Amino acid sequence: MGLGSIRIRVVTSRDEILSLEREEKAVHLAFRPSDRDLFSLVKTCPGIEILQLPASSYDGLSKFIKMFLASSGIHLVKGDVSGHWHDLNNYFVIPSYVLEKIKELEVQGRTEEEIIGEVTNLRKISLIWFSTFFTVRSFQQSPKGQI
Repeated sequence: MGLGSIRIRVVTSRDEILSLEREEKAVHLAFRPSDRDLFSLVKTCPGIEILQLPASSYDGLSKFIKMFLASSGIHLVKGDVSGHWHDLNNYFVIPSYVLEKIKELEVQGRTEEEIIGEVTNLRKISLIWFSTFFTVRSFQQSPKGQI
C-alpha cells in the first residue's frame, strides 16, 4: 500500500486561524505569530502534529512557546513553502510520489543527506521537512490517505 500525500495548510494571516478545520495536522504560518496566535492555533486544531514557520518567525520564538508546542506534541519546523500561491489553494501538497521516493531511497540504505539531495530535485520542499520526516515518523495515514 502506497503512502498518501501530505497536505500542509498555509495560513497567511492571524484572522484565518479561527476558521481552520479541527482536523488539520500540518500547518505553515506565513506571518509572524504572537504567543496568543499560537495558543489559538493549538485550541482550534487540537490534533496538529507539525507547525512550520519561516526562519525569521522561528528564530523569534521564546523558549517558553517552544516548550509549550513540544509539550503539546507539536513538532516545530523551520522552513518555507517555496512556490506556493495561496490565492489558488490553501494547501501546499507534498505528493505521494515524493514520500514513496524517500522510502525507496531509505530502503536502499542512502544517507539522509543523499535522500535530501535527490528528492529536492523532484519538488521544491524545505529541507527541514525531510529531517522532520526522518526523525518524527508521525506521518500517519488518515482515512483519506493524507495527513
